[in-house]
Amino acid sequence: MVEKPTQRLKFGTLLAIALRSFFLQACWNFRRMQNLGFAFSISPLIRALSKNREQEIHFLKRHLEFFNTHPYCVSIILGVVCQVEEGLARQNEHADKANRLKVGMMGPLAALGDTVFWSMLKPATALLGVGIVFLAASQIWPAILGPIVFLVLFSIPHLGLQIGGVFSGYRRGIDIVKDLRRFNPQFIARRLGVFIAVVLGGLLGIITFQTSTVLVSAQLLGTGILLAVLLVFFFALRRGIGVSHLFYGTVLIAIGLAYAGVF
Repeated sequence: MVEKPTQRLKFGTLLAIALRSFFLQACWNFRRMQNLGFAFSISPLIRALSKNREQEIHFLKRHLEFFNTHPYCVSIILGVVCQVEEGLARQNEHADKANRLKVGMMGPLAALGDTVFWSMLKPATALLGVGIVFLAASQIWPAILGPIVFLVLFSIPHLGLQIGGVFSGYRRGIDIVKDLRRFNPQFIARRLGVFIAVVLGGLLGIITFQTSTVLVSAQLLGTGILLAVLLVFFFALRRGIGVSHLFYGTVLIAIGLAYAGVF
């Protein structure tokens, strides 16, 4: 492990790297995928550590190799690489340790980001926003709250990780891998799976209430459908059926019922 240098990078340099990471996939290519975006993101570090033009060129070439990871989790890799490169620069060394770290971290972080953001957080927050829209019925201003809630709840962890990840990775260095190992996405996935199932069941009940014309029968029918769907989702989750299968199955059933004129 590279010793932490006594002279630290400036806050502005790390912030510039974090902000540049938002353009990671702006120059995505089939050959080396996100390599140009990574080199662009880490350019402030190159200018901060390189002493001459030759060192800048050598530094940049090393970071133009193949790179591909989750666009939100790249900040952690950038922070770790900053600490390692700074340590190597203080020792006047030009090793490929930073590239080995990139290769070793990009795969696990890609899988972690896909699980947390694409499979868990985005469906859960989107369903919550849709539920708010349905609750608002035909009222315009309450309905606008749904997309706002979705964007806020999804953007807070996204922006927090993409900006704060650079600083955390730089501060912790390679030791941040130990912190990631203690993270348990499966536990969060199970809790969010139950939440999504409850929201889906509630939405079906709400749709039934809003589309039925007879008040008493609507209450009875809506309550029955809601309880039935919740029970089906509960036992389906207990038997290991994935949340995505339940979600798309519910969508197909709703489309079929609407096409048949039930709703």
